[in-house]
Amino acid sequence: MGSTINLVCIIEKSPQPPQYVYWQRNDRMINYDDSRRDITIETTPGPRTQSRLIIREPQINDSGNYTCSASNTEPASIYVFVSKGDNTAAISRRKTSGAAATSQLSAILFECLFFPSVILSYLLKSSYA
Repeated sequence: MGSTINLVCIIEKSPQPPQYVYWQRNDRMINYDDSRRDITIETTPGPRTQSRLIIREPQINDSGNYTCSASNTEPASIYVFVSKGDNTAAISRRKTSGAAATSQLSAILFECLFFPSVILSYLLKSSYA
């Protein structure tokens, strides 16, 4: 059994649920990248829209800055570092300041299995009143 990276983006307090949620790695859109059969995106729209990015059997080149974005929201990002043979994980959170948005967007890590290990070194959570 191999590793899985499971990133979840939650959008709430939006006047209207977004029609699309976009995922990027290092500023490159991955939503429609059909060259990778081991990457899937599952989105559940509604008052609390949830989009899940799943990477099965992550490789070292899957390391990078992952960003979730939707219309009328501030993007949320997390830096994922994948290495082989390391069994540690680090997560640091940072609240952003910036232009007010009409919804809340947050990136949350739900699970990682460390078989080639996954190190999370940066988690950004945006929240708005």
